This record gives sequence, structure tokens and C-alpha cells, in this order.
Amino acid sequence: MPQSSTLTLVRETELAHRVGEAVMMRLVNGSVVQILPPRAVLFEEGAEPEFVHLVLSGRVGLVASGGTAQEAVIEIFGAGSLLVVPAVILSLPYLVSGVVLAESRILLIRADLFRQVLDDEPTLARAVVDMQAQHWRLLIEQIKDLKLRDAPQRLAQWLLRELEGQVGHLIQISEPKRVVARRLGMSPESFSRAIAALEEGGAIRVDRRSITVVRRSALERAAGLLSA
Repeated sequence: MPQSSTLTLVRETELAHRVGEAVMMRLVNGSVVQILPPRAVLFEEGAEPEFVHLVLSGRVGLVASGGTAQEAVIEIFGAGSLLVVPAVILSLPYLVSGVVLAESRILLIRADLFRQVLDDEPTLARAVVDMQAQHWRLLIEQIKDLKLRDAPQRLAQWLLRELEGQVGHLIQISEPKRVVARRLGMSPESFSRAIAALEEGGAIRVDRRSITVVRRSALERAAGLLSA
């Protein structure tokens, strides 16, 4: 059973708000919490899932190699995210690895327990469907970015998504530049050039790992959402 400080974080997640206290406590009882440093591996591509991972704090990247020498960052998830639930539901191997990008607190819910509660509780089933639908839309947007947009457009789109749900215009980049570049399908050099192009265009101001959106309209134009 997690400690009280962790329970507070659990109760603040979107999942807890969606399913209610009783259902959330069914998932929490018997679960374990890990506090993990950057580069720790939560699960590996091709492994059989033993847990559902709920991110309580920090950032986790989904990384895939597909048996090649190259790695691609598929997506980056923060607090409140359930990671790769379809693998657990279907009892199939992971198609990606989960790698901690910033110190993270992770709730590990046993896969068998999760499937049992999913069968028993309609509120959990609906919450999982909704969250997976959000992930599906996110991945479709990513595919569109890679196929239809150049590097500055992809970066502008990503920055606009990072702004969603935030107060103000400041974006803190907690991941290394190479990780964000891989997520966007760029080399680090292309990423740096895209940042410079947006800064020169007056859309953003960069200070180390902080990016301030100076003119949202300019960022939307760079993303291809507004006509020039």
C-alpha cells in the first residue's frame, strides 16, 4: 500500500477523478510505488506486461527500436498517464520500452488485478476507453506531423500542444534536447535549427531549457494553422 504522500498524488490523477475513491483503492491495494531516476527502464520492448504503470510525477518516454540499431522516441508522457494499457488488456508483448526521462514516481498496478477490476467496474472501463482514445488521437497527430510537416512546423505544433492546459506562456523542457528531437523525428542539429527559426521569427524566446511563447499567432502561423 503506498504511503499517504503518494496517495495524495494518486487522488489527484485524472483516473482517480474519473473512477472514484472505491475503485481507485481497489487498484491501489496490493500495488507498489517506485521512485526512479532518469534512464531507469520501466519495461522493455518485447516483454510480457506484468503491471499497468500510472505516472504520479515526472516524465516517461516510450522508446522503440523494432530490432534495429536505431531508437525512436514515440511519445513522452507526464503525471496522470497510464502507460501502454493495450498490452496489459490483450496480454501481448510491449511494442515499446518505457524509459524514465526525469525523476519519476510510478504506481505499479498488477496486470491481473487491473484486468479483474476492469471487468468488474464500468467506470474504469469507460475511463480507460477515453484515455486510450486520447492517446490514439495524439499518435495520429504525430503521424500527420511526420508525413505532412517540415521540422519547424512539427516543432511549432509540439510547442502548441505543450501549452495546452498550462497557465501563462512558459514551457519548461525537462528532457534532453536529443530526446525531444527524436520524439519529433529530427536530428539534434535539425531541432536546433528549427528552434532558431522560430526564435528569429518572433514566435518564441529561448533561455536554456525554458521556452516562452512571445507571439502565439506567430507560432500558429509557423505550425501551418494560420495563413501567412
